[in-house]
Amino acid sequence: MRNLSEAILVRMGKLHLYLRHKGTEEAQQELHRKYEGQYRNAGLVLLFDLFMALAVVVVVAVLAGILYLVLS
Repeated sequence: MRNLSEAILVRMGKLHLYLRHKGTEEAQQELHRKYEGQYRNAGLVLLFDLFMALAVVVVVAVLAGILYLVLS
């Protein structure tokens, strides 16, 4: 299980870096500067960012629902 999750994080990190920084040189510089040279770290940051975005959407939806119930 650990190898699978690590492989997924590595792939996510690689994909994220190479899609965000069109050139491989820029992606490598960003990898070493920001993620300590590990694609796994880039994948973890991306996964955390996705969860945080999802949490914001849930909180806004709950608040909108509460406001709707209170004001209607």
